[in-house]
Amino acid sequence: MMDTILSYAQNQSSTSYTMELIFQIAAIVGLWKMFEKAGQDGWPAIIPFYNTYKLCEITMGNPWYWLRLFVFIIPIVGWILGFYYLYVMSKATARAYGQSDVWALGYMFLSPVFYCITGFGDAQYYGPMGINDNRTGSAREAKTVNFDVIKNEPEVKKTQNDYPEFVNQNTTPKKAPLKNEGEIEFVKNNDKKEETVDFFFDQPEE
Repeated sequence: MMDTILSYAQNQSSTSYTMELIFQIAAIVGLWKMFEKAGQDGWPAIIPFYNTYKLCEITMGNPWYWLRLFVFIIPIVGWILGFYYLYVMSKATARAYGQSDVWALGYMFLSPVFYCITGFGDAQYYGPMGINDNRTGSAREAKTVNFDVIKNEPEVKKTQNDYPEFVNQNTTPKKAPLKNEGEIEFVKNNDKKEETVDFFFDQPEE
């Protein structure tokens, strides 16, 4: 029983370590690409603490702002201040790369994922706090998607009255000269958005 518990604990520890390692690698790769988008070298992303220093320099213009995160060592009050400072840093990162302020939550709680999205996505660098971003807040938050809307209308069999330009009702004979009256079928092609007319007449018997 004890061996089973120890084995389970070791497996859980190994899994946690693997996931932590994957997230760390993702954060480094994402930061590397973000630094390159800002015109900086990517290698500082590898060095702990220095990568945060460079991130604050690029996104806030104040590389030493990250030192305020040390308030986390203070119980309760320090935690509140620490989360506030972290939010300010994350918000600055979002604006520096042209994202809406909502992205700050992603940089706070899922930073490796959002670093990769920013680094490998189509985000552009606009300077510290997005100083060179002339767009409005609503423009940053807007997600424009173009759709080609095709309206499928049910096919309706038309009569002669629907096409007066093709059939003159005043000259329609009362009696058909042929044995069987000619059948006129009008077909509307909805896909090509144009109208075609097909005529079918029975041939008289010789």
